[in-house]
Amino acid sequence: MKEKKKRSKKFELLFNELNDAMFLHDFDGNILKVNDYACRRLGYSREEFASMNIGDFASDDIISNWKERIEIIKRQKNFTFETTYITKYNQLIYVEIVSKLIEIDNKTLVLSSGRDISKRKNYEMRLKESRNIAAENELELNTIFNKAPSTIILFDEESRIIRINHKGILKFNVDDENLINKRIGDILNCESTRNRTINCGFASACIKCQLSEIIRNTITQKAEYNKKEISIELLRDGVSTNKTLLISTAFLKKNGQNTYLATIDDITSRKQMELELIAAKEKAEESEKLKSAFLNNISHEIRTPLNGILGFINFFEDDSYNYSKEEKTEFIRIMRESGERLVNTVTDLVEVSKLDSGIHTLCEEKVELINELQAFVNEQKVRFANTTILFESEIDPALKNQTIVIDKIKLFQILKNLINNALKFTSQGKVCLSAKTKNTNLIFSVEDTGIGIDPKYQDAIFEPFRQADSGLCRTYDGNGLGLTIAKKLAGKLGGDIWFESESGKGTTFFFSVPLHIIKSTNTHSVHQRNGASPNLKLAGKKILIAEDEMSNYVLLEAILKKEQCQLVHASNGKEAVDIFSKDPSFDIIIMDIKMPVMDGLEATSKIKAIRKEVPIVAYSAYVFNEEKQKAIEAGCIDFLSKPVGKEQILKTIEKHILSSSELFKH
Repeated sequence: MKEKKKRSKKFELLFNELNDAMFLHDFDGNILKVNDYACRRLGYSREEFASMNIGDFASDDIISNWKERIEIIKRQKNFTFETTYITKYNQLIYVEIVSKLIEIDNKTLVLSSGRDISKRKNYEMRLKESRNIAAENELELNTIFNKAPSTIILFDEESRIIRINHKGILKFNVDDENLINKRIGDILNCESTRNRTINCGFASACIKCQLSEIIRNTITQKAEYNKKEISIELLRDGVSTNKTLLISTAFLKKNGQNTYLATIDDITSRKQMELELIAAKEKAEESEKLKSAFLNNISHEIRTPLNGILGFINFFEDDSYNYSKEEKTEFIRIMRESGERLVNTVTDLVEVSKLDSGIHTLCEEKVELINELQAFVNEQKVRFANTTILFESEIDPALKNQTIVIDKIKLFQILKNLINNALKFTSQGKVCLSAKTKNTNLIFSVEDTGIGIDPKYQDAIFEPFRQADSGLCRTYDGNGLGLTIAKKLAGKLGGDIWFESESGKGTTFFFSVPLHIIKSTNTHSVHQRNGASPNLKLAGKKILIAEDEMSNYVLLEAILKKEQCQLVHASNGKEAVDIFSKDPSFDIIIMDIKMPVMDGLEATSKIKAIRKEVPIVAYSAYVFNEEKQKAIEAGCIDFLSKPVGKEQILKTIEKHILSSSELFKH
């Protein structure tokens, strides 16, 4: 009995002195006894605990699994698990419970000790949270590393690759599993390694390699580069390619070991784009200079002949000047040449504008080539007779008695431009025109013994706004559009123009056009109809002139009254129709196209409805082939483009009055 009391006293002492919450309870969880620590930690008094159950402060998992836990304790005699207690003040405490069976006063009870593990649990949760954060950071870094648009390489002091991202794997066509102990030079091979056993950037033989220098300095000097631009000739599958790279490097420490980072961006495309933009900018600036030079030149080409016209008009107006007939003849010659020069300039401007805008159309017709060429040659001989330059021609006899289908106006416009160019740049010697057939092409050449074309200007000779001599001291006049127009017209005809030239010795321009030959059957009669009867007189011929511009009418009046023609003037198309309706006996009508009230095309149609055989000649400043075609379709028999000379006016009127007379006789 004494021994029993002694054990009981010892139990009480240990029960109360332990720094764990001690509970003695039955199998239903009713608390029979608690120690002082349990009261302090959970905040309940012994009296309060005496009426409480374990479930009053234990977590829900204990309550829900109570029977299972009691069975385990009965079976194993003890059971250890973790759970939570809730203090009287709603504080959550993590505890480790150790429950075991004990015998007291012949009763089997459960003694449970609850050790406070809140600190440990907090540490564990923090550690878990840190690990989760670290895993998330690792995932984020891996994503950034592999999704980065740049090639990223980690390497050691031997330049061996530790890690390379997906961009680098794709860029250099390597397998990341086979990168162990490989060096950067094993995947970045440059041209210097062709047929050699060295790797790019990692041998003394590659001292000129910029990549080698950067990698070497990063490793040996711990130098860090920031977007250093380098050029390298990479060798891949035996093919060499020039690359422009941006490389950045950094020095790192990893597990106490020196580690290096290289970031590489391929900016070859961007560099090429930059170069193209610079070239485009320079080209735009050059174009602006050319346009300025062209505008200055055009201003010169317009104002100079105008000065030659308007300046001499003053002399004719002022009676105080007593000039001889020879002097006046010279003044008139200068005015005429100035006028022709002005017309040529305006014509070229209009022509190049039409070609550039795409509104230039072909008007193909049957052309008796040998006759037309001979007429053209004769015209040039007359022209060259006033110069010191000899004009020669060589026409292939095979072209005799052959008719071709071509736009005659464009064909001879090209030849005229080429001959004009040859004459302009030849001060002595000769200009020779030749024509021959070769395969299915008609080949013309214009050879001169002039100054030739300097090699530095040869690539741009056909470009608009280009002249080899464009400064204020240039020797040769001209607007610089002749060859441009010739080249574009040749293209319209399905042909081409090229040249051979030697500076100081002359130039030969070649012009080819597809040859469409039709055998001619009546060349003589056609040729005769193109001419006017030299014996036909215009005296007494009745002519209706429809012209709203009085200056143009006065010019025609001055020319035709001298020929003793009977003239009637209509100031618009409607007036012309009204006049002709009352008197349809006119021998010929000269019809302006652009007039108020009713234009010339409509007036022509209405007059033709009254008397179909009356010849009507269009007289207009419009020079487009489309306008000429509209005039012909309306009923006009011919087209005079303003400005026009006296001889051409008389020749045209004579020709069509003669044709009309012969038709009327038949």
